[in-house]
Amino acid sequence: MKKLANIHRPDISQREALLLRIERITEAPLLIMSFVMIPLLIGPFLWELSPQEENLFLTLDSFIWALFAVDLIIKTVIAPHRLPYLRRHWLEVLVVVVPFFRPLRIIRIFIFGSRAWVGFRRLVHVDFLLVYGIGLVIIASTVMASVEGGEQASIHSFTDALWWAVVTITTVGYGDMVPVTVAGRAVATILMMGGVAFFSGVTANLASFLVRGSETEKKALSQLTKEIESLRSELARFRGGTTG
Repeated sequence: MKKLANIHRPDISQREALLLRIERITEAPLLIMSFVMIPLLIGPFLWELSPQEENLFLTLDSFIWALFAVDLIIKTVIAPHRLPYLRRHWLEVLVVVVPFFRPLRIIRIFIFGSRAWVGFRRLVHVDFLLVYGIGLVIIASTVMASVEGGEQASIHSFTDALWWAVVTITTVGYGDMVPVTVAGRAVATILMMGGVAFFSGVTANLASFLVRGSETEKKALSQLTKEIESLRSELARFRGGTTG
């Protein structure tokens, strides 16, 4: 029995390591998909969609659901203890199990929102900044498309709001689309401040990367200098021994 246990332990540890590696790789993409699902689920309630737009929303919804389903199946198969794994990842199970029928959209909005929040707390550094920026743009676009409207408005659809959000957060500011409502201007203010924080973080990470690269080069140069000095000492001793 002990021999059998020792045989299975390496297999279990390898599967756990593989599962952890896959989770690290897929966490950011799945979190981005969770943010993308928010306007897809809210849109049909708030905006007047054409038949083509409804088909596009449904296609994207089905595609993202399929990604979550495949991800959950693969990870469950790899997990050494499948039932405990499913219990720990109950949000992912709900994402896959709850179908995407219209009456259940409210429940799915809550599920994907919770999934986005849980995933957001797991990320740090570059992944955190990436998801932060994309999530900020998607949420601002969703809110802006919901509060703007009317004859004087220049933002009439989600695509208009998405374009406006990208232009605003990157501080380009073409001025072709501007919010005219109080709520829209409030969203714009939050997005501007969030954009400043986002690019400050990007700049800080870039500077940190360059500094780390410089320090690595200095360490390598120092090590090379020590090796050269060691070779010189060995060569000097060799010459001294030969002369003697």
